[in-house]
Amino acid sequence: GRIAIAALAAGAALGCLEQALAYAHDRTVFGSPLGTRQHIAFTIAGMQARVHTAQLAWQHAARLRDAGHPFKTEAAIAKLVAGEAAMANAREATQIFGGNGFMEEYPVARFYRDAKILEIGEGTSEVQRMVIARNLGLPS
Repeated sequence: GRIAIAALAAGAALGCLEQALAYAHDRTVFGSPLGTRQHIAFTIAGMQARVHTAQLAWQHAARLRDAGHPFKTEAAIAKLVAGEAAMANAREATQIFGGNGFMEEYPVARFYRDAKILEIGEGTSEVQRMVIARNLGLPS
């Protein structure tokens, strides 16, 4: 269901973060590691924030479900947040890798493809927003 897809998407977002962080430490540009550039550091910090948010969202929805409490809205929120986090982190990791981001020998290329599937699976972001709006008593 949505919670499982959200957990997978949070994992993909984390994988993108880990790859980007390692590359930023290892890749040297003009004599210094890529990660010493403020823009790269801030981009990776944003990736970490998305991973953290996605993990909290799916774990909260899972706890509600496991306790037998209503969880449909939280599952939709988790799917929305985690799916969009995976896609954003894949896009930013690819950007950090530059041309190498599309090379099959780097996992980032696979993460980019997988993130799109995770963003769509179990309902697109628009569908999740409809579910959330409807559960708030709004027209969707």
